[in-house]
Amino acid sequence: MVKRIDKLVLDAAQADIPAVSRPFAALGANIGVSEADVLRILKAYKKKGVVRRIGGSFETRKLGFSSTLAGMRVKPASLVSVAKEISKFPGVTHCYEREGELNLWFTLGVRGTMAGVNKKIAAFRRLPGVESCYSFPVKKMFKIKTMFPI
Repeated sequence: MVKRIDKLVLDAAQADIPAVSRPFAALGANIGVSEADVLRILKAYKKKGVVRRIGGSFETRKLGFSSTLAGMRVKPASLVSVAKEISKFPGVTHCYEREGELNLWFTLGVRGTMAGVNKKIAAFRRLPGVESCYSFPVKKMFKIKTMFPI
């Protein structure tokens, strides 16, 4: 069961982390929780694997990046090792297993044009156990704010 203070912190961290010199102090001040408590709670949930990442979301195109969503068919025995290898690349923001013909999906962004994305995808295709990989580049950007109330 999630404690009330944990719920406040987790919900607030999803909604908005202020872009100030001490963001967790500001976040805590907005909900009546100390900076130390905010950090303790977020670290605990990160350690549990509930919180995966705390960071900004940027308009990557405006920053000179190109990106794609990719789906792969990977031999089941190689799935974990392929996912680990792909996840090492700093331009990968999501990498997850799914049921179906394409059983590994990831997002990939690189600075520059789609040629850089295609080059990285080609390298991922050569990983042992990868049977196929398809790239689904962004055609039109839809930005939605996703919130998972606790």
